[in-house]
Amino acid sequence: MPEIQADLHLHTKFSDGTMTPTELIRLCVDRGLKVISISDHDTTNGLPETFAAAKLYPDLTVIPGIELSTDVPGGEIHVLGYFVDHNDSELQ
Repeated sequence: MPEIQADLHLHTKFSDGTMTPTELIRLCVDRGLKVISISDHDTTNGLPETFAAAKLYPDLTVIPGIELSTDVPGGEIHVLGYFVDHNDSELQ
């Protein structure tokens, strides 16, 4: 099985990251990643820019994601969701 360079847990400035989606896409491509997932905390607001920027890099696969903060007895956990509908208003 071939090795694929991927990162499925990335954040942008739309949550606790420091880069715009466009900047992050460029960095990922420069580092040789082939598959990524932008999974900002509790929002999909950065995904439209992500998909627009990714059009410049046809060899890059972007999986729409989100990291949901979830209250559980005794604290909070984060649950990653992939292939989310980033147009769903409840995820904005």
